Amino acid sequence: MKFRKTLNEQIDDILEYLGAEFSESGISLSFNEIPELNGLEVEKQINTVNINYSQLSYLFRGIGIAFENAGEDSFFIRENARFITNGIMIDCSRNAVVSIDTLKALIKQLALMGHNLLMLYTEDTYEIEGEPYFGYMRGRYTIKELQFLDNYAAGYGITLVPCIQTLAHLNAAVNWKVYKDLTDINDVLLIDDEKTYEFIEKAISSCRKAFRSSRIHIGMDEAHFVGRGRYLDLHGNVDKTDLLLRHLDRVYKICQKYGFRPMLWGDMFFRVANNGEYYIRGSDYSNLRKCVDDSMDLFYWDYYSKEYSQYMNLAAAHKAIADSVVFAGGAWKWTSFAPSLFHSMRVSRYALKACYENGIKEVLATLWGDNGNEASLFSVLPVIQLFAECGFHEEVNDGYLARRFKTCTGGCLEDFLLLDLPNFPGGKHDREDYNPCKYLFYQDVMLGLFDKHVEKGYNQYYQDVAETLWKAARRNQRYSHVFETLASLCDVLKNKSEAGVRIREAYLKKDLHTLREIAEKSLPDIISSAEAFRNAMEKQWLTENKPFGFEVLDIRIAGVIQRVKSAQKRILSFIENPSLRLEELEEERLYFDSINEKTVSCYRWDRIVSASPI
Repeated sequence: MKFRKTLNEQIDDILEYLGAEFSESGISLSFNEIPELNGLEVEKQINTVNINYSQLSYLFRGIGIAFENAGEDSFFIRENARFITNGIMIDCSRNAVVSIDTLKALIKQLALMGHNLLMLYTEDTYEIEGEPYFGYMRGRYTIKELQFLDNYAAGYGITLVPCIQTLAHLNAAVNWKVYKDLTDINDVLLIDDEKTYEFIEKAISSCRKAFRSSRIHIGMDEAHFVGRGRYLDLHGNVDKTDLLLRHLDRVYKICQKYGFRPMLWGDMFFRVANNGEYYIRGSDYSNLRKCVDDSMDLFYWDYYSKEYSQYMNLAAAHKAIADSVVFAGGAWKWTSFAPSLFHSMRVSRYALKACYENGIKEVLATLWGDNGNEASLFSVLPVIQLFAECGFHEEVNDGYLARRFKTCTGGCLEDFLLLDLPNFPGGKHDREDYNPCKYLFYQDVMLGLFDKHVEKGYNQYYQDVAETLWKAARRNQRYSHVFETLASLCDVLKNKSEAGVRIREAYLKKDLHTLREIAEKSLPDIISSAEAFRNAMEKQWLTENKPFGFEVLDIRIAGVIQRVKSAQKRILSFIENPSLRLEELEEERLYFDSINEKTVSCYRWDRIVSASPI
């Protein structure tokens, strides 16, 4: 489709990204900002498209809508924004620090969707002036890099908001001896110590230099043992609520000093009230009203609930204790190499509807990367698109979503939904954290910690899925690395998923013929395919992220390959001398973690590979 050059750098870049050609006889774009519009209007008359918009990012959404309808002689489309703020938060602290080039491409996509918020979750992966060990060798963003991204995002109407931690979740930083004096217990900072607040002020001061936003996310979540370590030794037992409020007040005053309005996760207040539980239905939380000042924003997060009523209850509970509530949903990419799109998209529809009904005007999707950030950032693009469309429409059908997805990302939604397949060899989507493609890849073929969960036919299932994903990779060239990585993983699992079961059965039967076939054919196939998967993972990582952190996956995958070689050696030794005992194969296989837990999930690599501590 041909458009005329607008002489606006961002608009012309967006048109080029969409694949538009430029011509003097092409479609002419005109645009007009109308703040009171609360949305956008796109109208075409012959060869002219006029876009009215209330926020800059809505202009780019309008351009996308104009592009996908450019074949029509005339049209008028009006969309009202259902939320003031809509966007995403990317985890840049679990090994993967997203590269600047990747973020630039993503910012264009977010603008085309109509998002206006981007948070980079950085525990220690941002520069603090005067703190050389903070984020050392972790790929931290420099202040200059963040200033560049802040300016770049602003050009597309997207606000880049700092998202840091000022209480817990600082495990990578406190590994360095220089920060031991700042810690209470585990990764929790020591409250009421002046050194702690000097450090926090340095962090917030550095954020002020990097970001233009008047808002900052200060974390404050999951500090489960706050006050129970060095603090207890120094000050004795104190009321946890008072302790948290005292710390929040100190951090709030530092934010005020640097012109920031703080945002914080809401779970700690509920946990204190509920003896550790996040939320108990029917409880009275009016006493928590004192916890959150009107000049703060409380984050309500929920990635799990499968019922609309649960979102309604939790949204109302948060609104009862804070005037300004922001909802954080989940674009599930944190339990394995593959996403959980079916669950993410189903519950996001419930959550966003409940937020709208409860007057929550700010929403975002979180892209966590727990335990290594093994899944591709782009694997959850369908969830990000859904958040955007629900930001303008009460109901979003699959056909409309697919059309918008194609426009904004260049990908095929139907193909992207196939990315779930490596985690559903049983064909069920009833558990959001189900992750067999991770534990079947990492588990040891001789120890078989998950063999009790393996069903006959898994090998064939993964062979079929591999073929499906290789074909999808060819249809989605912009994202070929995402599909190729998971196709390569399935190429490993088409031999490895049942390998441990086959080895033990043959050993107990003393079936030397089958054992030789496994040692001389199946295990070498696993080794070669695992090496190919490692190469695909490296390509995916370096396509999307800074190089830091990949060494962890390199070591993990190398461990799989070496342990398969060790298994091969032991099996061949047994074949040569059947009087040998392979004791690990004589141990009874149990369900992982629970004697009755047939459907299992475990995303911690160290627990998957061995029952021994690592």
